[in-house]
Amino acid sequence: MTRMKTLLLASAAAALLGTGFANAASTTATTTGTDALPSYTGTVKHFTITPRGTIDGVILSNGTDVMFPPYMSTQIAYAVKLGDSVTIHGLKAANEPVIQGVSITDGSHTVTDNGPPPGFGPGRHGAPTRMMVQGKIAQYLYGPHGEKNGVLLDDGTALHMPPPAIAKSSIASMLKTGDTIAAVGVGTTNSLGSVVMVQQIGSNFKDLTRIAMPRPPHRPGPMGPHGWHHGWHHGPMMHGPMMHGPMGGPGAPPPPPANDSGSTSK
Repeated sequence: MTRMKTLLLASAAAALLGTGFANAASTTATTTGTDALPSYTGTVKHFTITPRGTIDGVILSNGTDVMFPPYMSTQIAYAVKLGDSVTIHGLKAANEPVIQGVSITDGSHTVTDNGPPPGFGPGRHGAPTRMMVQGKIAQYLYGPHGEKNGVLLDDGTALHMPPPAIAKSSIASMLKTGDTIAAVGVGTTNSLGSVVMVQQIGSNFKDLTRIAMPRPPHRPGPMGPHGWHHGWHHGPMMHGPMMHGPMGGPGAPPPPPANDSGSTSK
């Protein structure tokens, strides 16, 4: 089991480096455990969630966007609370405040990515909920390669858009920190947070710009096989221990069973 965990962590580190994330310390195939990866500390300010309502990351009080695969959602919800001081092991993008996390600890509980459980994979999404939100922009959000793919409002609501849309000057000019933004789209809100896959955006609801929607080639329709969130936010990540995918449903996940995939230790 220890050897398998070591191989999974080594695979995660190699894949992270391959996606443009910088390692502040040298990591070799002979190192073991998450301690082989750089560590980062901070205070949990917000959770980020998928359209199905499961945790796929945290926002620290310094604005760092930390990504985890959604199959760790149950364990993270059980072990970490808003306001907790945490230590995260993972790799940080070279030029943006985004980390792909492999473990998170609050000092008494540690959750480690041991890879997806057997049979884990994308499931069918329920009907999306139409949402209209408005608020001040607190910061940008990022994808797995450090690309901008949305913004976080000051109330913790995540607005996600395809990176090509954000790169357009007409959209980028609206997304300045401190500016008020209005958005219409589909998404989820629960006790963990709120997320909107933006379809229209503007300075107010009377002046909205439509966002061009990417469509997966192998399934018609905007939701696609993995959901909008996977193309724009924290995925698709990689195969193996950092693979992304939806799981669970709306509402806070229950405490983890003893043999769940992401390990929680005291």
